[in-house]
Amino acid sequence: MKRIPIRRAPQAGQAMVEFILSMTMVMSVLLLAIAMLGKFNDVRNRTLMSSRYVAWERTVWTDSDAKKNLVGDSATTEGWSGTYGSPALASSKLDTELKAEVMQRLFVGNNAPVAGADRQQNRLASSKPAMWQDYGGKAFLGSANAVTVGTNVSADPATSRTGSALAHWQVPTAGGVPYDAQLALPTRTLQSGTVSLSVAQDSDVLKRLWPKNGLLPAFTGLTFSDTNVLMTNTWAPNGSASNKALFSRAVPAANVALVPSAGYLGLQKYAPEISSLQFGRVQQDVVPSNRLSQ
Repeated sequence: MKRIPIRRAPQAGQAMVEFILSMTMVMSVLLLAIAMLGKFNDVRNRTLMSSRYVAWERTVWTDSDAKKNLVGDSATTEGWSGTYGSPALASSKLDTELKAEVMQRLFVGNNAPVAGADRQQNRLASSKPAMWQDYGGKAFLGSANAVTVGTNVSADPATSRTGSALAHWQVPTAGGVPYDAQLALPTRTLQSGTVSLSVAQDSDVLKRLWPKNGLLPAFTGLTFSDTNVLMTNTWAPNGSASNKALFSRAVPAANVALVPSAGYLGLQKYAPEISSLQFGRVQQDVVPSNRLSQ
């Protein structure tokens, strides 16, 4: 029997070449996407860090924004400070100033200096994070308008009193009219900071990588937002005089007569020290002079 040789077609390796080419293209796009996800993850991490920064700053700086009217609310730190520690109101930062500091201190390249005038800047920092750009070299963050910073204050728990930390309590007096004792501390002490950041809105490279595909829209940028909340005692005493004014309201004897003088002055012959009693005495701690000289 005569064997007939089988001739292989010249396209025998074409399938393998096409597979390699297609996989090269797919893997290239996949590797680019993984690298881009790393860039976006850095944006997310800095957004998280920024919300923590803003929330913390709001616990140590009062908000002098007149639109929020916090000074008129005795349950807030600003309202309390207006009565017992007004100099604390001078240590204030607006939300716009916090935004400026975020842009100058967190949305910047490594080793960027920190300056006291950062809060006065209204534009992005000159140096940008190294990863915040697409493959064409275009920066993710185009302008300061893409950054939003806001703060808020609320009570915790929400059912807590809005006027004072403790309820008012009535104390009988010698004159018959009860005294309204109160320890007035701010109760709206749940401070929150929110930072929102829109990036890569004008990236032509990313728009070409993620075009419109059926029902899926074309790439138009990403927005990262994070809120951080801190519950802190924002009671900010301002010297011994303010402390005395605060605690004196909770000491009825410092404000009204609780016992008629005729009820105890007659006992001086048995206890002469009665004449030296100081009802309702509120005395701040005093450091002995000999301690100060050491």
